[in-house]
Amino acid sequence: MKTLLDRYLPVLLLAVLAAAALLAFLDPGAGSPLPWLVLLALAGGVYLSRRGEGESGFLAWKDEYAVGIEIIDLEHKHLLNLINNLEAAVCLRTGEEFERRILEELVDYTHYHFQREETLMEQYGYPDLVGHKAQHDQMINQVDTFVRRYEERGRDALAEVAGYLRLWLLQHINGTDKKYVPYLQEHGVR
Repeated sequence: MKTLLDRYLPVLLLAVLAAAALLAFLDPGAGSPLPWLVLLALAGGVYLSRRGEGESGFLAWKDEYAVGIEIIDLEHKHLLNLINNLEAAVCLRTGEEFERRILEELVDYTHYHFQREETLMEQYGYPDLVGHKAQHDQMINQVDTFVRRYEERGRDALAEVAGYLRLWLLQHINGTDKKYVPYLQEHGVR
């Protein structure tokens, strides 16, 4: 997790550059290239600070995550939002009550979503239901381990949980889930 200096140093640097650019343009010697160099440095700083935003744990839904079955895509979007809420709890220190509530909601909704997927696969006779369910069970076991760590260590365990869920969800959607989609769509599931 980033330290306060890592988080606020870029903001402070951008503020100093903005002030320097303003002062440089107010200087009567406007023929100097200094204001333009400061402005260029400011623009570069803004670009670099935004480029680093992808390093945060927050996820935005992308069309490439869609599996093509409307209800499953809606549930995946909801799971992604719950993971973002957990990430917010990690970053913003929202307090134990929110942490516990969002962790519980995330675990409960994950169980619900997995059950819905497995029911669909069972209903249409998906041939790799057992393998898919095994991946769900493995993930649930791992999350249970993280919940126990949270109970023992408190908020220190949340970043690990959020990171695991973020990575697991994207890999599962883009790999395992997309394998069952053609089969279900052939059977009329949209």
